[in-house]
Amino acid sequence: MGTDADAGVWRAARRRLFLPVDAVLLVVTVVCLAGVRISPLLQYAPFALGLVILGLPHGALDHLVPARLAGRRPDARSIGLVVLLYFVLGAAVAALWAVAPAVAFAVFIATTLLHWGQGDLFVLLARGGPAISRGIRWGILLLRGALPMLVPLVAFPSVYLGVRGDTTAVGGRQGAPAASILLSPGFRIGLAGALVLLGVIALGALAHLSRGTAEGRRLVRGEVCEVVLLAAFFAVVPPVLAIGLYFALWHSLRHVVRLALLDPALRPAAEAGRFGRVVVGFSREAAPLTLGALALLIGLFVVLPRSGTSAGSLLGLYLVLISALTLPHVVVVAVMDRRQGVWRRVPGVVPSAAPGAGPCTESAQSGSLTS
Repeated sequence: MGTDADAGVWRAARRRLFLPVDAVLLVVTVVCLAGVRISPLLQYAPFALGLVILGLPHGALDHLVPARLAGRRPDARSIGLVVLLYFVLGAAVAALWAVAPAVAFAVFIATTLLHWGQGDLFVLLARGGPAISRGIRWGILLLRGALPMLVPLVAFPSVYLGVRGDTTAVGGRQGAPAASILLSPGFRIGLAGALVLLGVIALGALAHLSRGTAEGRRLVRGEVCEVVLLAAFFAVVPPVLAIGLYFALWHSLRHVVRLALLDPALRPAAEAGRFGRVVVGFSREAAPLTLGALALLIGLFVVLPRSGTSAGSLLGLYLVLISALTLPHVVVVAVMDRRQGVWRRVPGVVPSAAPGAGPCTESAQSGSLTS
């Protein structure tokens, strides 16, 4: 899947960006395996930094995506559609938090699982390799999303449910009572077994399909290594630290590279392997809406009754805001996936940023958010 130029960018990004991130995650995993205690305050640091670096900002350019997918300049209509999408879905999520916080938390986890799986599936396909059936693509998506969302529940159920309690208590409501079944050994063993089975099936099917070429075998080796690394990382690193690092350094960074290939100003830097310039340029472009989101977060803290000031309470408030932004962001990314051929019977071509930047798919040139 993808043009040769795009696949080359993703291979370069893997060497220069993603492998160093792998190394960071591996070091943190080894440190935790060695029994080193990481202070609670330090565990929240990645989430705090993610307010301004990569994490929260990574969806700040969604309003530009439909036009850039079509290879044209953004206009009031294309921007307005995304703004309306965010307003409607964000308000719906906020209302759900107000009336049924436990349900809202479960929806947030499920949405994030699908979205983070979306991101990793796209990167797998964009690197090139043999065509992968839709069934295998769904298996990879679910596996990749389940690693950060469900492995911490297996390994650290009390911490996981503590975050759930802090988040469902936002606004002064009593936190939703923890489901005792989530703490039971039987549930955790069953969930762990289901995750292992999903991994064996998805990776086994991918390996079987890719066995005929050296490129396919390299693809499978890379996928297996990443899955094993992430499984170990989320199994031994405290969940708040692990998910904070993953959100900023893994998921968001990959999405920034994806957006750079749609941006006529950043694409040349991406093609040249100048990823530092890509991140700086993206951060500068995303800054206004990032500041707007931060202002909204501060406003929520001020107006919500009895908003706590502990690290856990502040993280809960942040997660409520993130959940309201995640659902419309997932819709935008789903449109990207559709236009970029992720779910075609045979994965298609990843469109370039704009006319003159490279070949675009016919559907991307003609589409908008609502088509």
